[in-house]
Amino acid sequence: MIKINKKKNMKQLLSGLLAVFIFSSCEKVITLDLKNSEPRLVIEGSVDDAGNPAKVTIGKSAPFGQSNTFPKVSGAEVAITDNEGNRFVLAETSTGTYTNSSLQAVVGRTYSLSVVLNGKTYTAVSTVPRKMAIKELLIDNDLGGGAPGSELSKIVVTVYDDMPGFGDHAQVVQTINGKHDRQTHVVDDFYADGGSLPVYVSPGKIKLKKGDVVQHELRFIDRQVYKYLSAIQLLNDGNTIPDNPASNISGGVLGFFSAHTSETKSIIMP
Repeated sequence: MIKINKKKNMKQLLSGLLAVFIFSSCEKVITLDLKNSEPRLVIEGSVDDAGNPAKVTIGKSAPFGQSNTFPKVSGAEVAITDNEGNRFVLAETSTGTYTNSSLQAVVGRTYSLSVVLNGKTYTAVSTVPRKMAIKELLIDNDLGGGAPGSELSKIVVTVYDDMPGFGDHAQVVQTINGKHDRQTHVVDDFYADGGSLPVYVSPGKIKLKKGDVVQHELRFIDRQVYKYLSAIQLLNDGNTIPDNPASNISGGVLGFFSAHTSETKSIIMP
């Protein structure tokens, strides 16, 4: 088990996974030997329906106790195929970053990632779930932040109308004045199916002030990606994680591959 007092150490191992993106399953318990953790391959991949280039980044995690430096890995062969038989090769546009600007995800379609590196092949599959639109962005008080008696901080809330039927999983990516807040924000509809669902997005250690431009990207992600990001979110919140985050990429690597929807809205703090 990872206890709360190891939160910082786990972040050193995993924070490289959450540059832009980033499960509750308790089938087994694995105790992580952080002191002997060796660098591991980290693969993050994404494709969306908003016209953003398909992107895969490859690097290595930092060993326990070292600074948060995550070396990029070059020379991989990267491709994404869909269940319609289309294949897209991703070119290495900078060290460890592979992109293809012609691939745009389609709701309901399944995408398969293949990464060939040093004679080994790593694969993953992700399906784009149904999409719901952002209804509005609201500003509210952060009831969980600040010392007793202090002025309450502000947070931005994404609201969307959830379609009837359980099984929808959402992620909100928050940027403040163009910079990612480096937090993980995911929710599901287990307790709020078919209604107006607010997603309260804390800015972390950042205190929002007048004039700040806050952008929320609402993504609908598949269950396996949700489970992975939920584990990261629990870690960031200081909770115990029952198992290693369950990557949907084969080969024992860290990271995940996500085919998802995407919609963005912005608000200016009053």
